[in-house]
Amino acid sequence: MVEGGGGGTVWDAISYDPELNLVYFGVGNGLEWPRARRSADKGDNLFLSSIVALNADTGAYVWHYQATPGEEWDFDAVQQLMLADLELGGKRRQVLMQANKNGFFYVLDRRTGQFISAKTFVNINWAKGIDERTGRPIENPGIRYSSTGKPVQMMPGPDGAHTWHPMAFSPKTGLVYIPAQEIGKKFTPLKDFQISPEGWNLGVAVDGTPERKKGYLLAWDPVNQKEVWRADHRGPWNGGAVATGGNLVAQGDAAGYFNVYRADTGEKLWSTFAQSAIMAGPVTYEVDGEQYIAVLSGWGSAFSLQAGRVAASSGNLRNVSRVLVFKLGGTATLPPLEPRPLVINPPADTANAATIATGGALFGRFCSVCHGESAVGGGVVPDLRASSFLGNDFFYEIVLNGAMKDNGMASFKSILDHQKVEAIRAYVIHRANEDKQHP
Repeated sequence: MVEGGGGGTVWDAISYDPELNLVYFGVGNGLEWPRARRSADKGDNLFLSSIVALNADTGAYVWHYQATPGEEWDFDAVQQLMLADLELGGKRRQVLMQANKNGFFYVLDRRTGQFISAKTFVNINWAKGIDERTGRPIENPGIRYSSTGKPVQMMPGPDGAHTWHPMAFSPKTGLVYIPAQEIGKKFTPLKDFQISPEGWNLGVAVDGTPERKKGYLLAWDPVNQKEVWRADHRGPWNGGAVATGGNLVAQGDAAGYFNVYRADTGEKLWSTFAQSAIMAGPVTYEVDGEQYIAVLSGWGSAFSLQAGRVAASSGNLRNVSRVLVFKLGGTATLPPLEPRPLVINPPADTANAATIATGGALFGRFCSVCHGESAVGGGVVPDLRASSFLGNDFFYEIVLNGAMKDNGMASFKSILDHQKVEAIRAYVIHRANEDKQHP
């Protein structure tokens, strides 16, 4: 029997309370992260990065709680909204819980939206806590790049301390199981930013930071707001979790393993190699008195596209899309995978430093969101360092004229010219030569 589990979607967490007849959903943020570009660096930007409750019959507004007022770091509030009844201060409370992207675990009264408690579940540097009277974050000085006009290194970055990967709750242990992560990013405001009809129109450059990237399954006590145990993974961006009535928690990871732990202690009981990263949340069900656990395997999402080398540090970049089903005593095995080595054999690096610098800036704005930071592919789309087109002019046909549009590579002719694409190619050739010499 399933006692608690995880579910949700990438951009909207929606939950329903049949007793209160309320629908709860999370709100994201504006396309342009800088508050200065949305509202002249003023105000909370109401409902941005908020949790909202509506009457299920009429759609009438009932309450909201804004987790990150005036948000400009991509700390949206669309993570899973979990409903539970907890013993708090000697009283049984109907609560809503969320492990937010901003690094705080929130417990709210789901009837009124009243703030009950919030504590950080990962290391953060943007706030020193939550004001218990107002429920607002106590921001650290200098973190608003819109106001200062200066770069700032954020922990967590826009990938979040917890994002869309579903968390789970076990009423038996009273613990919430969170796919947590620590990925820092640097925000640099762009002074002479111009809107482009295509490309990344954020008005801020967002780059990786050199700190070690962490990922782990975190068992969290929502009553006492503290960690109980954790299971470390090789890197960030691991799969969702499900908890069962048999004192188990199951989760896949980015290195390609499906793992089962004791829910109360975190002891790893079993693990199997799935040949591909597992991002989805598992489900468990019963057929003819026998319990099964099923999960989708496959590597993907925004992190794997844009994170490049950091995505590779999480483990397995193979994208093998399958539905995997497990049961006690199962004997099936997966077919072997053929090797898929990445062969980097670029043309000579002959461009001057100025051209490479120009190409790097253009690549960062128009190419890295899919082909990876520093031109390091994350395993979902082709790694340009290994492209056979770097050494010939068909590269221009692809980028400018859409020669591979049927494969998902759109034409950039409306915003780039031959000289700019030449600089981009020079940058990729330069990066490929660097990594060939120093893998």
